[in-house]
Amino acid sequence: MINDKLIYKKDFDADTVKCAILSKLNPRCFGPSPDVIILEPGANLNSNEEILRVAEMYKNDFSIEDHSFLDIVTNEAIYHRLIRCQDKWPKIRPILGQWHMSEDFCLVLIVLFSSYRLLSFASRLGVQFLDKFEMVVNYHLTARVLDLIWVAVGVAISIYINNKGMTTSEIIDGNNNENICLKIWYMYFKWAEIWKAYQMAIRIENFDLQRDALSAASPLFTSAAKFNYTIAIAHFLSTIVAYPKFEEKLRYCCSFKIPNKNFKNAHPTCFGFDEALETFGVKFVKQHVNGNVIDEKTLKDQIKGIQDERKRIDLLMSECLGDHSVSSSERAIKSRKESLWELIHDLVTIFGMENPLSHPLFEKYPPTEMHKEGLDRLIACYPDGLEQIKKVYLQEVLQTERKNTQGRRTAGVVRTKIKDYNQKKSREKKTRAENQNLANPTEPTQIVIAESSNKKQFDLNDPCSPETTEPRLKKRKTTGSRHHTIKDEMDILTVLKVYKDKLPDDAIANVREHLSNVWTIKKVREWWYNHKDK
Repeated sequence: MINDKLIYKKDFDADTVKCAILSKLNPRCFGPSPDVIILEPGANLNSNEEILRVAEMYKNDFSIEDHSFLDIVTNEAIYHRLIRCQDKWPKIRPILGQWHMSEDFCLVLIVLFSSYRLLSFASRLGVQFLDKFEMVVNYHLTARVLDLIWVAVGVAISIYINNKGMTTSEIIDGNNNENICLKIWYMYFKWAEIWKAYQMAIRIENFDLQRDALSAASPLFTSAAKFNYTIAIAHFLSTIVAYPKFEEKLRYCCSFKIPNKNFKNAHPTCFGFDEALETFGVKFVKQHVNGNVIDEKTLKDQIKGIQDERKRIDLLMSECLGDHSVSSSERAIKSRKESLWELIHDLVTIFGMENPLSHPLFEKYPPTEMHKEGLDRLIACYPDGLEQIKKVYLQEVLQTERKNTQGRRTAGVVRTKIKDYNQKKSREKKTRAENQNLANPTEPTQIVIAESSNKKQFDLNDPCSPETTEPRLKKRKTTGSRHHTIKDEMDILTVLKVYKDKLPDDAIANVREHLSNVWTIKKVREWWYNHKDK
């Protein structure tokens, strides 16, 4: 403190915080790097019978004996099908893919805090396509944004409570009518902390930390209406308890490890097994490889070309759209650091305001649940979710109770999507236009028609005027009124080309806000269809 003013360092960012946390954790990389073998895929992954047939094919490829287990890392959808296959083959042991789990954890945080300013914070950090952000279209970019928000919230809370002489225990223990904003985002900091622990446990291959973080996160999945994942988590945790040797195997090799060859005795880089496939471009490549029958050389050339194309796309996104998340240049790092500290300063100011909603940060995306009832619902998410997952364990895993699916897919909070804000803006714009028309009615329009040597006047706004019906006036079609797209309009519409198969309504609403009234919904769709990348 200097002259009763709190002084703090500003020479750090999210990466500094990450390195500091990792230095306190215990790496558990016991085993060597695994061998990677790509086996022949099956035909239809939407069939339980086909999933079982593929599992048996793996059994033959690995020469697994009948008394041995086959452990398969899968996403949530296949995990459930393998659980059903255990009736025919009890030696199947599915493992929840860490990457898919972490991806869905991002969705959980977005669902729980979407009505409490999360979108405003993401926008403040420079996220332009919030509809993609809330759907986690790109996991690594979404995780980066949530990570930056977590750091900003944590630093801002630390600055605020130190300035006020408070402790963290006083934040939640106080009256829920006071410091509502501070309490809400303290909840985000605590719950996102669980996600960060799970994510970092994958990086250092610490299975015990992964397991504990997954257990702590399970009530949040229930409260966010992620019921399928809730069941999968309950099954997976119960399997670990039932098979101690299985748990020991996961401690030995629970991540995909890549040795660091640049530095001697350096810690290896670890990924979730499913994450490694996605990170190194398998998904991008398999979506763009030609389906024709080709020889090995042509296939390799095609994959190399696709990988080069991805690098060019990443560079284009970074330089042209201002998306610095894919760039590691000095300018991009500086930009992220500046955005982070701007958000921190905004949060410190907001925490101390009597009316936080008046802050300019929430002008575009005002929070809908920033009140006592919204806070009470958020706080109740964890204990209510804990009770729900206990029921899931008894009904779905042990099957000692009758299944009761009522209310399982109901979220514990009110979720707000970006399309809700866009629809609200459209309604408000329409209402303002209607009110303006009522307040400023148009002047009566008079038309003079020459008839022989006499002139007649009549009022088009008077329904009783006989002249308005006879003779009937026909509106002539104006020639040469076709609209030509100008360069500024092309620049606005170009952002729609990122959509390949379907153009969302909220994306149309976003661009129409910056275009003239001639651009109807139909006209925007036609432009996108004619100009999208085929």
